[in-house]
Amino acid sequence: MAKRKLSHQQKRRIQQAQQSINLDDENTHQGFVISHHGGEVEIQPCSENAHNIHCKLRTNLGVIVCGDQVFYRQENNDLSIIALHPRRNLLQRMDGFGQLKAVAANVTQLLICLAIEPEPNLFLLDQYLLSAEQQQIEVIIVLNKIDLADQHDSDPFRLKAIYQPLGYEVLPVSIIDHLNIETLQQHCVGHVNVISGVSGVGKSSITKAILPEVEIPIGEISEVNREGKHTTRTSRLYHLPLGGQLIDTPGVRGFNPVYDKNMSIASGFREISQHAQLCRFSNCKHINEPKCAVLDALKSGQIDGGRYESYLKLLNESQA
Repeated sequence: MAKRKLSHQQKRRIQQAQQSINLDDENTHQGFVISHHGGEVEIQPCSENAHNIHCKLRTNLGVIVCGDQVFYRQENNDLSIIALHPRRNLLQRMDGFGQLKAVAANVTQLLICLAIEPEPNLFLLDQYLLSAEQQQIEVIIVLNKIDLADQHDSDPFRLKAIYQPLGYEVLPVSIIDHLNIETLQQHCVGHVNVISGVSGVGKSSITKAILPEVEIPIGEISEVNREGKHTTRTSRLYHLPLGGQLIDTPGVRGFNPVYDKNMSIASGFREISQHAQLCRFSNCKHINEPKCAVLDALKSGQIDGGRYESYLKLLNESQA
């Protein structure tokens, strides 16, 4: 059965009820969401040395996801979540039915996992980057299975050539050779991290490598398309040994960013946004307008042609 949508009046009532919570009440506590299983949510209390607890959800609280900060209290014989702290951001993905599904909240860093096999889809990568830029989430591009690459090719798929000049870290890793695993752990310190990517790129293997004491389910790789089955069924937040957190999410084969209506697509492309400041017209879409600094930069090679094609495709999709 589909969930009943809330009216504007109901949403206002819920917001007013949450704002009226007395945080000084000794029966009201704070914590953050570790995982969500059906009607119960696993919470880590903010108090020191407290064990994780399971809370029930009040009706009409909305979607609760890993990384959410919540308020809870004892109600009758159960612990119940009574309010949600305002979010810094909400990471979403498109499911197989074309519906947006919340993945994680309050994310500060996105680990975009690619691999030598299956070969990276750079348009998909640009979609991830657009979503991260709009929500002010830092990014590390992780190229897994580097042990399968040609040893004479220092930059498979030109990831470093395209993305490092834009300020994105491109980190080749290998689970087999344990290459750059410690470096990846260091990059995760101080962040709420989400690792994302299509099936078969090794998200679960990387999670297991940086969390060796945690049992992470890893599926077999298909001999037909060299992609693995979705082995992570439920999102879960893990604490990293050197500091920071990692939210492990179910694999996705497609990712459609949630567009901010107040932001242009160009603002999610660092190089296009930079050159757009020099365009003759402030509303330039960088397609065929006169004296467009973006088109000039494209002709001179300052903007990668593939990135520009990704921009055009996303612009067309946003206007459709």
